Amino acid sequence: MKHLGWLFVLPIGAALYISMADPAHAQDYADGLSLEGVTADLEEDVALDVHADRIEFDSDRHVMIGIGNVRIQQDDEVLTADYVEFHTGTRDALARGDVRFERGREYWTGDEMRYNFRTRTGDFGAFRAFSDPYHISAQDSSRDPTGDYHLRRVSVTTCNEEDEREFVIRARRARIADGSILHARHAVAHLYRIPVFYTPYWRKNFAERSHIDFLPGYSSRMGAFLLTGYRYYPTSYFRSRTQLDYRTKRGFGYGQNFRWRIPGDRGGGKLRAYYADDKRPIQTRRQARVREGLVDSDRYRIGLTHNQMLGDRQMFMSQFTYLSDPFVQEDFFEDEYRASPQPENRVTLSHRGDNYTAGLLFNMRLNDFYGNVNRLPEAFLNVSRQQIFDSPFYYEGRHSAAYLERVHPKGSGRDDYDAFRADTLNRIYYPTRHFGFLNVTPNVGYRSTYYSETLTTERITEWVDVVDEDGEPVVTEDGDPVQEEVESTVSRPAGADVRHLFELGLETSYKAFRVYTEAPNYLGEGLRHIAEPYARYTYVSRPNLRPQELYAFDGIDRLDKRHEIRFGARNKLQTRRPIPVRYDPEVDEEPPRRRSRVHDMIDLDTYTIFRVEPEEGQKDFANFFFDARLHPADWVRIRCDGEYDWHEGEIARLNTQMAFVGRDRSTVALEYRYQRDRRELLMGEVSLFPEQRWSLNAYWRYNLGENDLEEQSYLLERRFHCTGLGLGVRERRDEIRVYAQIWLLAFDRSEMQLGR
Repeated sequence: MKHLGWLFVLPIGAALYISMADPAHAQDYADGLSLEGVTADLEEDVALDVHADRIEFDSDRHVMIGIGNVRIQQDDEVLTADYVEFHTGTRDALARGDVRFERGREYWTGDEMRYNFRTRTGDFGAFRAFSDPYHISAQDSSRDPTGDYHLRRVSVTTCNEEDEREFVIRARRARIADGSILHARHAVAHLYRIPVFYTPYWRKNFAERSHIDFLPGYSSRMGAFLLTGYRYYPTSYFRSRTQLDYRTKRGFGYGQNFRWRIPGDRGGGKLRAYYADDKRPIQTRRQARVREGLVDSDRYRIGLTHNQMLGDRQMFMSQFTYLSDPFVQEDFFEDEYRASPQPENRVTLSHRGDNYTAGLLFNMRLNDFYGNVNRLPEAFLNVSRQQIFDSPFYYEGRHSAAYLERVHPKGSGRDDYDAFRADTLNRIYYPTRHFGFLNVTPNVGYRSTYYSETLTTERITEWVDVVDEDGEPVVTEDGDPVQEEVESTVSRPAGADVRHLFELGLETSYKAFRVYTEAPNYLGEGLRHIAEPYARYTYVSRPNLRPQELYAFDGIDRLDKRHEIRFGARNKLQTRRPIPVRYDPEVDEEPPRRRSRVHDMIDLDTYTIFRVEPEEGQKDFANFFFDARLHPADWVRIRCDGEYDWHEGEIARLNTQMAFVGRDRSTVALEYRYQRDRRELLMGEVSLFPEQRWSLNAYWRYNLGENDLEEQSYLLERRFHCTGLGLGVRERRDEIRVYAQIWLLAFDRSEMQLGR
C-alpha cells in the first residue's frame, strides 16, 4: 500500500465527460435514459469512463445515478459498486452495495461510502483494504479534516479469506496518517486464534514490506533461546534486518544487517553487525585451554561486502570482517564458520580488456589472532593466450608486483617478515597440426622474480649437554657435564636478488570419435563417444635461488626444478537434447523452430605423471588421478574425483557426490570423502516434497574412520493457508538443539536459520 489514502480518496469525478458548466447539456440525458456506457466531461483536466447497466440523470438535483454493475475508471484506478449517486454541483458521491476501488495491485472494499471530491472528506463504514501482501479491515472508519483516518476494531493479516486467518494482529483503535502509516494502540498478535504477542503501541508503514520472524528452541550449549528478526524493505533496492536474540545460558545478542543492490544489476553489498553480552564464553576445560586470554564477555562481529561494476569492464570488489575473538563465528554463526574459518579482508579493482585482465589487490589482516600474508598492494596483469601479429606464434603472460608482509598470530612466537616482490612469467607457443589430426604445441617460457630480501643459510656447530632418558644431565666421574657436538642450520637476511626460471614444454593431443547411433532414444538424440589422449612435457630449470633461500609467502616462492611428463586421456559420451522453448498459440503466430544442444552424459579425465628426474624420496611415477562427471539424465548428477596410489595398491584420495532430483523437486544427495590416514566421511541429505503442504529435510554426517555420527539434523515443515510451521532437531558434536520455525508464507525466510 504505497499510499493508503488512495484507498479512500476515490477520484470518481475524473472519468465522466458531462459538462458541469452546461447543466442544460445534462438534461439531454435525464428522465431515466439507459446506457451501456458513457464518456462525459466534468472538468477540462478530469477524465472518467463510466459503465453501468443503467445511467440516469436528475437535472433538477444535478445528480447522476448509476444502477447495476457500475464501473468508473481513470487510468489504472477502477471503482465498482451496485449503486452510485454523483452530485455534479457539490461533487458529493455516494456508493452502495459491494463497493470496491482498485489502484494497481491495491484495493479497498466496503458496503457503503460517502465522499466529497472537492473537500476530500467523508464517512466510511466497515471496509477492507489490500496492500501487497497485507489485508486491512475495520468495522468502522472516518476521516478528519487533517486527512487522517480513524479506525475501530482493526485487523491486519497476510491471509486472504476471513476463515483462513491463521495469523492476525488486532487493535481496538488505530489511526492512518500520511496515507500509509498505521498507528495502533494495544495491538495483540494472534496465531491460530491464540494471543502470542502484545505491544502497547505498534507502527506499521504499509509503503514498506516488513515483518517479524521468530525462531524459538533449546540448545544444550546455549540453553533455551529465542532468535527474532525484524525485516523491512524501505525500497526495492535496500532492505534491513534488526535482530534481538536471547539465550538463557549466554544472554542477549543484538544485530543489524543491511543489504543493497544497485539498479541495473550493477552490483550490491551487505553490512552485518552483531554483538553478544556472553555470560559463559568458556564452558568446558578443553575450551579453557584454548580460549584463555582470547575471549571475554564482549563478543562481536562486523562484516562489510560490496561489489560493483564501475563501467562495462571495470569491477570493484571488497570484503571486510572484524571479530572480537577467533571463536565468535564458531559459537554464534556456525554455518558461516564451517564455510570460511578465517574470513578474508580484501579490496580488488580490476579491468577486463579484450585479451587481458589488470588490477590492484589489497589484502590485510584486521585481527591479530590470525595469520595472514598482507598485500599492500599487489598489482597484476594477466594476458590470455593470443596470436602475435600475423605470425604462427602465440603469447601468454602473468605479471605481478607487490609489497608482501607475512604476519603470524599474536603470541605464536614466530617472527614476521616482509619483502617487495615483482614476478613476471612469459610463454611463447607454436601450435602445429600434423597428419590432419595430431596437435603438437611446443612452448618456451621464462620467469623472473625480484626479491628485495632473500635468505642465506649457514651451518653452525654448538656443544650441548647430553641428557639421559629422564632428561637429567649426564656427568663424568669428576662431576663435569658430558657434552656433544651438534650441527644446525640458520637463515640470515642476504639482501636483494633476482631468481631466474627457464621453461620448455610440449603439448600434444588428438581427438577420435565414433557415432554409435543417430536415432532418438531414451537418453537423447543419437550417441557419440569422443576420446582425446594427450601428453604434456614440462622442464623447469633449477633456479639460482632455491625455496629455502627465499621468504615464503605463497606458491610462487616454492617453485623449484621440475622435469616431468603428464600422460592422460579424456573421454566423453555425448547425445543431443532439445532446448525447452515457450509457445503460446494465442500470442505466437507459429510454433518456434525446434532446437537442440550437445549434452555430455559422461566426462572422464584420467592421467598420471612420470618424473624424468625425481627428487629425493619421490617415485618415478606419481599417483593415478581421475575426475569423472556423469549426467546421464536430468534427474541425476554424479561427480567423482580422486587418486590411486599404485605403488601401495590402494586409494589415496576419493571424493564422490551424487544428487537425485524428482519432478516435484524432491532431492536425495550423498557424498563420500576419503583421504588416506586422515579422514573418511559419509554425508547424506534428503529434501522431500519441498513445494507441498508437508515437507521433510534431513542431513547426516558420519565419520567412518572413528565410527562416529558427527552430525544429524531433521526439519519437518507444514504449510497452511498463509503461515508455515516447522519443528527441527540438530545434533552436532556434544550439542543438541531443538527448535521451531514460524513464518508467513508471503515472505521468504532466507535468513531464518540457527547459525545466522
